[in-house]
Amino acid sequence: MLVIQCSKTTLPLNVGRTALILLILLFMSSPAHAGTPVVVTQIGFTPALYPGGSATLSVLVSEVGGNDWVKDVTVSVQVSPSSGVAGGSVSQGISRIGTSSSKSFYFPIELSDTATPGTRTIAVTVKYYEMDLFNINTFGPYYIHDQQFFTINNPYGQIAVSTTPPDVDIYLDGKYVGRSPMTISSVMKGKHTVLLKKDGYNDLSTSVDVTADSQSSLSKELSQKTGSVSISTDPRSASISIDGRYTGVSPLTLDALIPGSHTIALSMNGYRDVSDSFYINAGTSTTYSMVLVKKNGNIDIDSAPSGASVYLAGTYKGVTPMYIENIPPETYNIRLIKEGYKDLDRTVTVKDGATASVSVSMDRLSLSEKVTATVSGGSASSSSIYSSSSSSTNASSGISSQLPGIMIVALIILIFIKFLSRSAKNMKTKDDGTKAHADGQTVIQNIHYGDRIETHIKDSVVQRSNIGSRITSCPYCGSTMPSEGNFCMACGKRIKYMPK
Repeated sequence: MLVIQCSKTTLPLNVGRTALILLILLFMSSPAHAGTPVVVTQIGFTPALYPGGSATLSVLVSEVGGNDWVKDVTVSVQVSPSSGVAGGSVSQGISRIGTSSSKSFYFPIELSDTATPGTRTIAVTVKYYEMDLFNINTFGPYYIHDQQFFTINNPYGQIAVSTTPPDVDIYLDGKYVGRSPMTISSVMKGKHTVLLKKDGYNDLSTSVDVTADSQSSLSKELSQKTGSVSISTDPRSASISIDGRYTGVSPLTLDALIPGSHTIALSMNGYRDVSDSFYINAGTSTTYSMVLVKKNGNIDIDSAPSGASVYLAGTYKGVTPMYIENIPPETYNIRLIKEGYKDLDRTVTVKDGATASVSVSMDRLSLSEKVTATVSGGSASSSSIYSSSSSSTNASSGISSQLPGIMIVALIILIFIKFLSRSAKNMKTKDDGTKAHADGQTVIQNIHYGDRIETHIKDSVVQRSNIGSRITSCPYCGSTMPSEGNFCMACGKRIKYMPK
């Protein structure tokens, strides 16, 4: 603004001076001497932007060149192309910017995640009016243009994923993208979550920082899910090896076993070694139990003479010589039986993996021992003691071979019994009133009791005797008989017939 200082005078102004003053005032109020703004634009962010980013555009409008103020200032911003840009076309204004003063305008610019990469232009237009010196006349509108540029860069990078084991499912920010190994393309820059999953393995989650126009690497090893097994044996304290590695003695519980099949080896003195397997499922507990079996051995049996029947713990096994295999370790009784020989007993202890030998000589039976055995109901040997339904068939051939000797002994015994029986009968006949025939044959006397005649035949000699019709005395002791009764009152013998 032009300041005019007028001095005080008593001289009247003439017309010419007045006209001059008016011309000067008119000149000072012309647009050439009004306020002239200067526009300064500033972008308050880095020119290189990425989708999803934001910035602020600042426009500074200053009145620096005039003598008066600027009226109705409007600042407009236009971003081209405007796709993906929020606030790409906006305006702000102010009614006055005074002389030698300024005003800043701020425009926020926000980019969407889908903003297309490339260069964008920002066009800034300032519209204003000028006033004259006396604020009477308005001049304009006038326009000032400025221009700025910024770039939306490619925001995508890549992630190269490798895993141990391979074929692991990959989830990026919760979305399935494929299986390892693979390179994930078009990943927005920034931090992302990667989840790795595979059956039988523990899930693994990690974060990855992705840089635009670059590749990030992710290499991970997944840990297998595990299970457990509880091992017991009967008897206890068996040594345990899992997959060839010693782990302890039973009972035992093992954790952190990977799923799948595992081998187990059990060993204990005096028992058979066990080689087996069990299966582990992820996240579960398996139970394994085993009853240990005592180790087995063999018995080699021989006898002199051979052909003796062998009974092992009371069970017929065959004849010597013989070899009995696969016998559980234990102490056994062995009996050897052969016709004409004394039975022989032996005790033998069988050990695992070893062969116990039994070699014996059998003693013959004497004649008196054979007769004694025969009279007592046995044969020349006491095989009947150990005979059973299961062994009778096997021993039948041995019995057949012994039959002639048994028959001879039996015949001798029968003759002897016959002799004793006959002697006893002869003695009784003499006592009962029997008599011997002239040729040595025994004749039993017929006794007639009353009217009944009884006939006794011995050795085809018949003799009858009619004693009478009535008994008056005992035929045995001669005592006088009562008229009734069946017994002799003197000797007590029974009378076979007593007439009424």
